[in-house]
Amino acid sequence: MRLLQTTLSGEPGASFQNLIELIRKTDFGQTALLDSRSAWIETLKIYNEILPNGSLIDFFWTWRFLARSLLAVISTPLPDVGVFHAVSTGYAGLVGAYAQHVTHRPLIVTEHGIYTNERRIELSVASWIFDPGSDGFALDNKAPQIRDVWMTAFISLSKISYASADIITTQYPGNQDYQRSDGAPDNKLRIIPNGIDIDLYARVRRSEAPRPPTVLMIGRIVPIKDIRTFIVSMSLLKEIIPDVVAILIGPEEEDPAYAASCRAMVTQLGLESTMLFLGRVPDVAEYLGQADVIALTSISESQPIALLEAAATGLPAVTTDVGSCREILEGFDGDPVIGRGGIVVDACNPKATAEALSTILRDERLRANMGKVMKNRIQNFYNKDRVRQLYEDLYAEAKRNNPIGKERPAIEEVAPVRATIGKAWRRWCRGGGLFDSPAAVAAIWPILSAAYRSRRLQRCPPSISESNG
Repeated sequence: MRLLQTTLSGEPGASFQNLIELIRKTDFGQTALLDSRSAWIETLKIYNEILPNGSLIDFFWTWRFLARSLLAVISTPLPDVGVFHAVSTGYAGLVGAYAQHVTHRPLIVTEHGIYTNERRIELSVASWIFDPGSDGFALDNKAPQIRDVWMTAFISLSKISYASADIITTQYPGNQDYQRSDGAPDNKLRIIPNGIDIDLYARVRRSEAPRPPTVLMIGRIVPIKDIRTFIVSMSLLKEIIPDVVAILIGPEEEDPAYAASCRAMVTQLGLESTMLFLGRVPDVAEYLGQADVIALTSISESQPIALLEAAATGLPAVTTDVGSCREILEGFDGDPVIGRGGIVVDACNPKATAEALSTILRDERLRANMGKVMKNRIQNFYNKDRVRQLYEDLYAEAKRNNPIGKERPAIEEVAPVRATIGKAWRRWCRGGGLFDSPAAVAAIWPILSAAYRSRRLQRCPPSISESNG
């Protein structure tokens, strides 16, 4: 239990690896670590240390979820591969860390959005977490809340992933600052951007049919995309360009209440004939050719694919200053493409967004020049063929620097063995409290292990197996 606590403490060190070894040796699982009397006593102790003034019920279920997640990861069956690649930190990175530890194969961790940042945003607005408000207006020395327990655990998952990884990639330098703050070593950090099919989007042609000035937004209708700021900005823009039209493409089912509130705002502002909610569409490229500018009002992004695809067609953009949007629009150190492909504004600023959109829509020459810059920059740096080669080189480097030789053990089928012994354990012990404690598990483990190896467990009396499953 204390290893579980340290693993989720925000400063995990080597506790996750120690936990793996303990469970592999003892086969401790949910019965011993979560469901036993001893586990309950330890959980109460941890509660009094971590959240003494919080809700015991909230802590219990939070702790149980987090602990069960760790146990689930440690029982994950692993494929026999040369390199493991986790597409985020968090639980994906934790599986990668587990795989790296038990197989000694190299691990690459790729982060697009920074996991801890995204979880912090989600937790700050989570309606399922009760905020007792017991600290009043205090700005410091606040008592720990259940949000802190979750956030500390998520930080631990990132630190474990970074410590276990041989190489850590992200899409742009700004993300590396966040990774460093969560413990990622400089010598592991690499940049590989998103890549898109340049040829596919280069075939999109601007529509020459008469139409009103058109703003396109592509994205989920969820709070993190800040659709409400976009709606207000369109209301302001309509005062400058009365016939402007806005097209929103993206699913609404993720947060139906938020989507409904956005539609209500459109009605309230009298924008029913200005804003079109299309939901999901079969071919986004069709609408890229019918727009004059793409807008993005997100409060958090990494390197938006929708922005790259629009840029590849020569569409200028107005975006908030989040993620790598500024370098996509304005360039970066070493960028051979000179010029701006759009205008960057502050987040949650509908007035600035409307003014930027107006500037681009009312100047045809500026719009054409920005579109050309965008198209050239995407073709040069965000080409999927270039990005594919970067990843192939990365895999080759990881395997070259971490050769799988005699010192690298083959992947064992640990999970099936553990499941078999766990089933035997339940046959022997279910229904009684005699073997509830971890001490009892540790004492009987050698007997069970030896019995399994000699296949004696297959000769359990039928009455035991029939009555206890």
